[in-house]
Amino acid sequence: MLLDDQPAYPMSCFTMIKLRGRFNVTVFESALRKALEHHPLLTSLVAEAHGRFYWQNTGTMPDIIRLPLDEKRPFPASKGINLFRQPALKVTTCNDNVNPSEVDLDGQTNIIFEIHHSASDAVGIIRCIEDTLCGYARQTAFANVQREPVEPDLLVRRGRFGANANWGTILRTLPKQFWGLFRAWTFLLNRIVPLAPDKPNTRAPTPAAGYPAILRRNFTATETLCVQLKAKQLGVTINDLLLCTVFLAMNHWREQHVTDRNKGFLRIAVPTNLRTPADDRMPAANIVSMVFLDRKPEQILDTESFYQGVCREMRHIKQCHLGWAFIHGLTVYRWIFGSFYKMTQKDQCWTTATVTNLGRLFTETPLPMRDGRVQIGESLELIGIEASPPVRPQTALGISVVTYAGCMTINLHYDSRILTHSDAQSILDGLSLFESSGLADIKTP
Repeated sequence: MLLDDQPAYPMSCFTMIKLRGRFNVTVFESALRKALEHHPLLTSLVAEAHGRFYWQNTGTMPDIIRLPLDEKRPFPASKGINLFRQPALKVTTCNDNVNPSEVDLDGQTNIIFEIHHSASDAVGIIRCIEDTLCGYARQTAFANVQREPVEPDLLVRRGRFGANANWGTILRTLPKQFWGLFRAWTFLLNRIVPLAPDKPNTRAPTPAAGYPAILRRNFTATETLCVQLKAKQLGVTINDLLLCTVFLAMNHWREQHVTDRNKGFLRIAVPTNLRTPADDRMPAANIVSMVFLDRKPEQILDTESFYQGVCREMRHIKQCHLGWAFIHGLTVYRWIFGSFYKMTQKDQCWTTATVTNLGRLFTETPLPMRDGRVQIGESLELIGIEASPPVRPQTALGISVVTYAGCMTINLHYDSRILTHSDAQSILDGLSLFESSGLADIKTP
């Protein structure tokens, strides 16, 4: 991910928390600094020596930028993070009142965390955010709020991806990994088509104007329940339903907008969490792999068999632990070519879209809850959370789903060099999961 970080396409993930009530800027900054003491990769820089990269624990705290709240553009403009000069985290607070002399802010406050994906995945940054909110609560209202602390010493094993198991475990899982060899073969041989044929300028010195371009679709509790009922009706998971709907939305958009539809596969990359129970107290780090689903346009149909096919493939991926296969494949690639540099510089479409489902968030927090929402102080609550993965060259979409307080939110991060705002909104409308999948016919209790 460090090598694949390009000036035009930063390897940045974005997470935004929405707070309502009296927010104290000074207390938040203090709580963030305290939390980051236990998440050292987010305050480290990268150095290179003898062709290898190293983390340097410099303890460099991120600047906290204050901006006015803008509902039309909730994620402020960014130019990415240079890990050789900047820590892996940027923080921006947005409120109607940006007077530097003001400490207590009323109303809604959005806090945006931009993280270089080399330093952490979504699970890690959510843990850092929760530690920060717990620290804020301890300083303002709830003195006894405390999560089991993370252990920074565990970071030394973050690259093993569960390989510290005994030989018996390794031998039992090895046969399943042979399925990964077949998938790696199809990964290399299948011709993947981008969402749109236009090739972006990947050598541009800066990201596209308006980066990051992120849209959202909020679901009500009733709509969220309808999605759950639809998945149950089809005998699939919420994640399976999401993947199918993304395939359908992409294929429909291409039928409407792409005249020269070359033969090939549409591919969705799905991040997979490789943490084991032994990693529960791991600080923010990247412990994620990828699996890939390929479908030809003629295979993408709004039928039960299509949903069931995706469900079977995802179940097989989980049962065979094929998330490891991508890591093993990268290891072999480095043995053969010595570096990932050639792979990242190829002018080739590897993936049409990235889709990640973060699931239900803040369900085990020690902070008090009211109506399903986290209470951070006597007059401050967490009312929403959004997240977005990076977009890569010729991968026009990065889609993320989170569920908080019983409501789902979809964020669609799109490449504005390829898609217009109207294009992206059209695709997001097709991702509603409520209107495009026949969910409106389901009656809720």
